[in-house]
Amino acid sequence: MIQLTAIIERNDDAFFAYIKEIDGCVAGGNTYQEVKLNLEQMLKIAQMEDLVLEKKLSFGYKLKFEVDLVSVFDLIPEVNISQLAKTGNLNPGLLRQYVSGTKKASEAQTAKVMKAIKEVSDKLNSLILVQK
Repeated sequence: MIQLTAIIERNDDAFFAYIKEIDGCVAGGNTYQEVKLNLEQMLKIAQMEDLVLEKKLSFGYKLKFEVDLVSVFDLIPEVNISQLAKTGNLNPGLLRQYVSGTKKASEAQTAKVMKAIKEVSDKLNSLILVQK
């Protein structure tokens, strides 16, 4: 399986995305969900138009999204900021400022937030749901 990196950026009006490894595979949208969906559609079109790319991705691929810290919470609104702050031993007020974009997190703080998110992710990935 091949991993592809999708870069999502935003300006005041919209969101833009491109796949780092595939020239010309770009998309836009009004929301993160819309730009992700549009990018995935563009990737399908690129595969249909490029036989070499189609063959390269025929064994499957995984899109990994590269975003800024503010965008993480737009992409995953289910993440509870207060609980994440507790998990990562972060100041919840400061984390809210990072999320709102009123304050920019340092590289070290961004790493702490991502470590806390990974902890939550690992917990979820360790579960197996059974029907009783």
